[in-house]
Amino acid sequence: MYPTTTKLYQHEIPEAPQSAVVLQYSLDAVAELGAEFRASIPSDPPFAVGVSIGLAPAEPRIQTLALATQDKVFCLSLQQSPSPTHCNALRELFSDILYLAGFEFSYTIVLLAQTLGSDVIGYDLSTLAMISKHRDLTTPGSFLKSKNSSVFTRRINERWDGLVLRSGANSSGIPQPNHALRAWFTAMYVTLPYPHWLLIHFCH
Repeated sequence: MYPTTTKLYQHEIPEAPQSAVVLQYSLDAVAELGAEFRASIPSDPPFAVGVSIGLAPAEPRIQTLALATQDKVFCLSLQQSPSPTHCNALRELFSDILYLAGFEFSYTIVLLAQTLGSDVIGYDLSTLAMISKHRDLTTPGSFLKSKNSSVFTRRINERWDGLVLRSGANSSGIPQPNHALRAWFTAMYVTLPYPHWLLIHFCH
């Protein structure tokens, strides 16, 4: 089963990759996702993987899971709760990720652990706002700006929040967050090792 393929583009972060392939998978294709993901990660660690999740409308359950390297984004749609077989495949996938990073990760990691039924370890970029000497690292744009003064902070934040109208806007015309974009922006500008990350370990 071949995934649906689209592309993301960005010009907000100079000297970073300008495009990424986005691969969309259904839950029944999670084994294929795992194989494609393993084939795409660098052979020599360390490497960072960005993560972003979207929730189901009526319950605190993951409906969209996006995992990104610097040039590929793997999006999994979970229209229903995963079966034990699906969970095993997802646990194997996450076991291959040495550096999982995200914004607001303390919130994300709980839902990931509940979905996978296992422990999850990752790095929370949002904590930079609390422990860094910079006055304002409260948004993804300001975080990236602190690492490269040439990035376009406002544009990054607009795209991150879904404030730039796109085809993914819902029926009311309100733009929805693009989780593939969020995961990609997270992954492509993370430099390892980064001493101010907060490592979070959630035990299921």
